Amino acid sequence: MIANATLYLETSVFGFYYDVIPANRQRRQAVIELFAQIRQGLFRAVTSPVTIDELDRAAPPLRTRLISLLEHVEMIEVERSSVERLAGQYLAEGVISQRFADDARHVAYATIARCDVLVSLNLAHIANEWAARRINSLNMREGYPLLSIRTPEEALHYES
Repeated sequence: MIANATLYLETSVFGFYYDVIPANRQRRQAVIELFAQIRQGLFRAVTSPVTIDELDRAAPPLRTRLISLLEHVEMIEVERSSVERLAGQYLAEGVISQRFADDARHVAYATIARCDVLVSLNLAHIANEWAARRINSLNMREGYPLLSIRTPEEALHYES
């Protein structure tokens, strides 16, 4: 990954930071390393009000721990009506299922803010090849650049 890239962190990334399921250990380690690289200034990390709303729904004391991860993450400032319009297109065209409107909003925020990478562990609706193709097809048609969608493992900066 290119250093100084702007990464949009979707809610699932925060959740894996504290995941204790043994099968998720490798993903958790990648998330912890990604946050360390953000703290070191290798990346600019951003998120949206959608993430804040989702983190606020977590039960205490986990909620407090998740919110503390926002210390080095900036809030995106884009026109909400533009986000709702683009997210609505993802939903209307079946790019993202109607049941997952917040996922469509995450993608719209990252797209409209022209983030370099949307980082997600939501493999079902966002971070998979077929979703990325459908998202980018619609984005290109609407005049937006391609959006790179990666898991934390793929977003990490590795020394060359």
